[in-house]
Amino acid sequence: MHTKIKYFSIILLFGLVLSLLPACQPEQVQEPDTDVLYVNLTWHQHQPLYYKDADGVYTRPWVRVHATKDYLDMAEKVADYEDLRVTFNFTPSLIRQLNDLANGAKDLYWVLSEKPATSLTEADKRFILERFYDVNWNNIIAKYPRYQALLDKRGGTDAESLQTALDTFTNQDFLDLQIWFNLAWFDPVYLAEAPLVDLVNQGEGFSEADKVIVFDQVLEKVRKVLPYHKELQDAGQIEVTITPYAHPILPLVYDNQLALIGNPSAEMPELRFAYPQDAVTHLALCVDMYEDTFGREVSGLWPGEGAVAEEIIPLVAEAGFTFMQTGEPVLAKSLGIESFTRDSQGVVREGDELYRPYYVEDEAGNQVAMFFRDWTLSDNIGFVYTGMSGDAGAIDLVSRLEAIHANFVENQVEGPHIVSIILDGENAWEHYPNDGNDFLHALYQLLTESDVLQTVTPSDYLAMFPEQRSLDYLFPGAWFSPNYDTWIGETEEAIAWDYLARTREFLVPYETGQKAADPQALEQAFDFMYLAEGSDWFWWFGDDQDSGQDSYFDEAFRALLAGVYESLGEAVPQFVQVPVIQAQAVSATRPFSGISTPTLDGEDDPAWESAAYYAVVSQTPVTGFSYTLDDENIYLRLDVDGSLDETKVGFYFDVPGNIGGTSAFAHQSDVMLGIFANILVEWRGGVVTNVLEALDGAWRMVKAGAGPAVIGEDLIEFSLPLSMLGEISAGDPIRLVMVIDPEGEVQPQGGPAQVIVPDTGEVTVILQVDDPVGDDYGPGTYTYPEDAVFKESVYDAASFEVGYDHENLVLTFRFEAEIENPWGSPIGLSLQTMDVYIDKDPGQGSGARLLLPGRNAALMAGYGWEYVVWVEGWNSQVLQANPDTLIPTPYSEATSAMRIMVDPAQNAVVIRVPLSFLGEGNPEDWAYAAVVLGQEGYPSEGVWRVRDVEPNAAQWRFGGAPANSRNHTRIIDLILPVDGDYDQAAVLSDFLVSQAPIDSLGPDDFAQIPMLEP
Repeated sequence: MHTKIKYFSIILLFGLVLSLLPACQPEQVQEPDTDVLYVNLTWHQHQPLYYKDADGVYTRPWVRVHATKDYLDMAEKVADYEDLRVTFNFTPSLIRQLNDLANGAKDLYWVLSEKPATSLTEADKRFILERFYDVNWNNIIAKYPRYQALLDKRGGTDAESLQTALDTFTNQDFLDLQIWFNLAWFDPVYLAEAPLVDLVNQGEGFSEADKVIVFDQVLEKVRKVLPYHKELQDAGQIEVTITPYAHPILPLVYDNQLALIGNPSAEMPELRFAYPQDAVTHLALCVDMYEDTFGREVSGLWPGEGAVAEEIIPLVAEAGFTFMQTGEPVLAKSLGIESFTRDSQGVVREGDELYRPYYVEDEAGNQVAMFFRDWTLSDNIGFVYTGMSGDAGAIDLVSRLEAIHANFVENQVEGPHIVSIILDGENAWEHYPNDGNDFLHALYQLLTESDVLQTVTPSDYLAMFPEQRSLDYLFPGAWFSPNYDTWIGETEEAIAWDYLARTREFLVPYETGQKAADPQALEQAFDFMYLAEGSDWFWWFGDDQDSGQDSYFDEAFRALLAGVYESLGEAVPQFVQVPVIQAQAVSATRPFSGISTPTLDGEDDPAWESAAYYAVVSQTPVTGFSYTLDDENIYLRLDVDGSLDETKVGFYFDVPGNIGGTSAFAHQSDVMLGIFANILVEWRGGVVTNVLEALDGAWRMVKAGAGPAVIGEDLIEFSLPLSMLGEISAGDPIRLVMVIDPEGEVQPQGGPAQVIVPDTGEVTVILQVDDPVGDDYGPGTYTYPEDAVFKESVYDAASFEVGYDHENLVLTFRFEAEIENPWGSPIGLSLQTMDVYIDKDPGQGSGARLLLPGRNAALMAGYGWEYVVWVEGWNSQVLQANPDTLIPTPYSEATSAMRIMVDPAQNAVVIRVPLSFLGEGNPEDWAYAAVVLGQEGYPSEGVWRVRDVEPNAAQWRFGGAPANSRNHTRIIDLILPVDGDYDQAAVLSDFLVSQAPIDSLGPDDFAQIPMLEP
């Protein structure tokens, strides 16, 4: 049936039923009103599929504990407000696990909680001490004195603290901890009601019988979640949407080459994964699950991670869906703009474009309506309002919505419009006081009382306003990015996609009938396959996301792949046993401190003192190894205590950018390396080394006698031309493990060694600035945020250099303090942000004077930048000043070509931008301004990812800003020469404090930054 006809038939039938049964069901059809601003509030409820152990016990508790703390009570709050309309999205993986728990399944935490405290083994107790505090410490544990006392008594999680706790915790302590972990994961509403309130009031001294009370309540809440949502949807107060079966990135299952549209430079797997039939099945299975659970036909789809593409529209329409929801970056690119912009008050300037659904039509004429979430408003709920009182957060959100409405009225923009606020519905609340209850009640009350706002579900909105604009093209992307970079594009992700493709290819003969199998076994194998296609595994692969337990998801992913083979009685291939996530590099006993050229003579040499050295605890005579390099060779050294007769040593390198294969196993061995190596330098006891490369998972000889080996009394030295490692560049991270045979020892233990290739080329330095020490205080008054990650001097630049080589502009920042990476950015830089502004015609007054948004500073009159290089851990870019508007414009080609090297040994950040992207001219004739700021992942309105400065320092905010100021700078260190013509404090404090909106101010309303000329 044609989707559009089917949709309107459902609406017609729904209206008829309502008209015939007014006394049986509340009237929920809303009258269209173009003078109000509609609000689509969608809570996305999702948990990945946690795997079970050999006993059939779930290995993680998060479905169960979110059921008792979030899923049920969130729906119950909605029911308290008659005029409120809200949408809930449930993923099939969540539905599946909720049903399983309702039917008697348990998780490991549940099993260990029910086990009598007197019967706990030491392993049980250690697990409980490590994991039963996995809940928000400040907002939850601290509320309950006994739980806090148990946390205090445990102390840290280091080996010594845990052993002390094992020795000092009594059986009663463990019993109380068993109870409190599970009580803490109930919503405060339930903890204030019988029978749980009695346990909360008791606080301690619990009995084993009290566990029965707790888990009876657990089971009651779990079993009620889905039926209660069905009840509310049947009553017309909520709409429930669904997600494709295994929460896949559906466009990538359809064809993972779609990733290249949003990111042409993505690192792609060797094998293409393109199985449209699987995408169809994910949709069909979720439709069946939805109809079984909620007793009606589907309408709305939240595709996994909001991932959409033009290519999946026919599949979605054919499955019966009338609308999907995704993020504003997708709409921006679909409309041909880079992004939506906001004024200093946070109001979207292109609101008429963002705040409406659009139809996307396939070639057969089937339409799917698309709703696009407001990124800022949604993220404010997830991250910003957690630090505010419930009333304050709700007032801020509703005020922002009413400001959007007022803006439409003021500019006479004709309605209707709908603001879509879509976000995770389960993980934010423990970061709120009182589990977010105060915020949600205040928000719902204000929304239902507002004269200009009206909540609505997407289906109701389309029923009221069926005529909507259409998109000519739906750009491929997800809820927060116009690409799929989080799930494909990095090395680990490429490996995982290859694993997936190899396993899926294995099923093709069964799928086509070339191989026969028991139908039930084949169905089970395909179920494992579909589950492995889910996005949750790929989310944690690569450097862009870190759970702290990524290996768990790696194991789960590969267990699903193994299940495909095992279901059909086939041997599990060796590659499935190899972790996707490679071991993290371990710190050297003595870090690499600079290039050197040792003399290879079997004797110790001072040149080895700057080499990286790793001490080795070994069953072999090897006691340590070292490496260093110069601009032509890499040098390796073994320290030995005894004879290495009959010993073979292999140095396995993972060199980025090498074209060719990789191997996870040692040469002629099943020893697992812990990395995917592509180059092997092998020594078999002679006077030379051989070089091998990985090809199709095996090792083949490239060159025998590639480099010399010199044996001394207690050391062995090796040299190899760098060219044998392939094309390497400054900033490349080269990982290395050593395998000693015949023992099969892999060193270093715990992970590979790593060297960041230093700058060994010739750079002509044209500007050298030694910045004053201790001036990381902005205008002289700024103080660091209070969190412990902001260590002394981390923002204090020691020097800045501009230079060039034969093809790049080279910019170098050096810092007084060690460059650390506490938040795990992919380039090794978490805290600092650096901008370098380039004026190609200084003194001419052309170009932009205002620095990037949020810096709150401008170049002095007579200067203007044409290019800016913006470097930080996650969002480094090269931008141009639009010659007509002077607005910063992304320069994606230059950004892709830029290379950033973070060198902790030198406390340096080296940035290379190809000169070819900066146009004609001589860098020696240009002018430069360089600044250091604090990186911020959740910035204020209109601020491009730099940290705020407030009058008083806080955990995440700098202090020392002037009171009642909007235009004070966020620059922490301005690069100026020692004893130069300008003083940083004087420059950055020379402005008139203003309360005016930032976007109403011009360059002269900010501190004026001088530029530096070679």
